[in-house]
Amino acid sequence: MLKLFRKKIVMKVVLWGLVIIVALAFTLMGSPSLSGGKNKGPNYVGLVDNKKVSFDDLSNAFLGVRSQIILNYFNQPKVLEALLSNKPILAKLAWDRILMMNEVKKAGIKISDKEVIESLRSHPLFTRNGTFDDRFYAYILRNNIGLEARDFEEIVRENLSLQKLSASLTKDVKVSDEDVLAEYKKELGKIKISYILLEPKEYLDKAVVDDKAVKDFYDKNKSEFMMKADPKNPASARQATFEEAKADIEKYFKEIEARKMLKEKSDEIYKNLLERIDNKKETFAKAASKLGLDVKDTDFFSKRDTVEAIGDVPYIVEVARELKDLEISKPLDINKGYIIFEVTGRKDADEEAFAKDKEEFSKKMRDAKANIVMEKWLKDLENKAKLVIKLEDMEKHYQ
Repeated sequence: MLKLFRKKIVMKVVLWGLVIIVALAFTLMGSPSLSGGKNKGPNYVGLVDNKKVSFDDLSNAFLGVRSQIILNYFNQPKVLEALLSNKPILAKLAWDRILMMNEVKKAGIKISDKEVIESLRSHPLFTRNGTFDDRFYAYILRNNIGLEARDFEEIVRENLSLQKLSASLTKDVKVSDEDVLAEYKKELGKIKISYILLEPKEYLDKAVVDDKAVKDFYDKNKSEFMMKADPKNPASARQATFEEAKADIEKYFKEIEARKMLKEKSDEIYKNLLERIDNKKETFAKAASKLGLDVKDTDFFSKRDTVEAIGDVPYIVEVARELKDLEISKPLDINKGYIIFEVTGRKDADEEAFAKDKEEFSKKMRDAKANIVMEKWLKDLENKAKLVIKLEDMEKHYQ
């Protein structure tokens, strides 16, 4: 199966989180081999505290990062495949891991053998019926991870030290009861809407694709087009040829062009709706009907709910919060196309239920604030260090 990176993955994936979470996972693809050379650019990756970081250092950092991704996203196959097949992203995560491990050493953080053992014995990957299984542990290391126990356990030691570093950096992050209650109301407050959904599929046949643009796109993004591996031979994954990738690229360009046309049409419809509502004093439903548009209604829903016909519910709830009664939204760009809506009902969150959910929301908000702290801290490390290669060009350094 051909995989096309339509948007640079990692969207809102918190990259630093991938670096510090303890990873005890399966290595599904061959370990990366990196090198520098006369024909491939510099013979080292970059400088951290004015010390050179070798390609071997980066390659070793890959091992932990890739395992973590597999463990964290095993139940999200599309994200998993996208991350594992994008070597520049893996390189970025590995580089960040190197920066963070350098800070671990400077902080003098140590992890005892006892902590490593406890982590391994409590991890669900290696337990059967709630008990650590020595034979299964050895089997996973031998057949899936491909590491000797000593090497693997040192990776676990590093991961635990990174967790301890993160905890020390975020220990003072706190949230107030007022903030937690406000977030609870945002999350659980419900709305119902009347809406018009405009979809790009109506414009796909009208979209024109330039053949040269298709070829240029392939040439610039070759590494993002992969043929799916044979399940019996993970190493059989390979880069797709232009002919194999062409249909997907054409479809991609058509969808972009269709959405551009749809955006123009949506703006036109919005303008016409406003004119009828303001000047002719028509309701949203009547104005839409006069324009030949189909208006649909939802039941009450919150940011946590799923409205299959619409999709992007959290974004809609956020916009709805700012709308006045009887005010229609501007066209919103969502996955399924463009939506224009008005809020027809609102329900406040149940404050009586807040008591049982308070702890969950407190943790959620604290974690969000901690993420911001860690992201800024990591960004500062990246700015102080110096890369002498481009991580997006990692293909040049693979053997």
